[in-house]
Amino acid sequence: MATAWRLTPPQFARALDGEGSRLVGGRWNSQGRRALYTSSHLSLCVLEVYVHMPLELRAELTDFEAVRINVPDHATRTEISIEQLAGLMSSPNPLAACQAIGDDWLASGTDLILQVPSVLVPEDPNIILNPTHRHMNEVFIVDTRRFRFDPRLAIPRR
Repeated sequence: MATAWRLTPPQFARALDGEGSRLVGGRWNSQGRRALYTSSHLSLCVLEVYVHMPLELRAELTDFEAVRINVPDHATRTEISIEQLAGLMSSPNPLAACQAIGDDWLASGTDLILQVPSVLVPEDPNIILNPTHRHMNEVFIVDTRRFRFDPRLAIPRR
């Protein structure tokens, strides 16, 4: 089994349904489509969550939950290369370009995994799971633990 990580508010730690991304969309899915965002390493999750955190929330960094997930080794995947990502990011509307790729991947239902380079650290992959894929029932949570951001990351209020 391959390991993937999530960093999420505690109330969502047990949910692998992609509901959050359905509500607001994400880099690799349009609003209204479910996708479960995970990363290859917990440290990448920390960076991804922190960079997307509104500045006002960085003043009081709340507790999160680190979720370790097992993904079956036989899970099929669509991979986006670093070069492909660079092309998408240089398009006139990078978000729309990435969402179109992810929406097509979700609609095809062929692969459980969309493996994409992190925009922040392209050498490290983010792993997007399709919650409606037939093999999603083989994905499971191994364990969770409370995660606290280092207080040095807090941005003082002005």
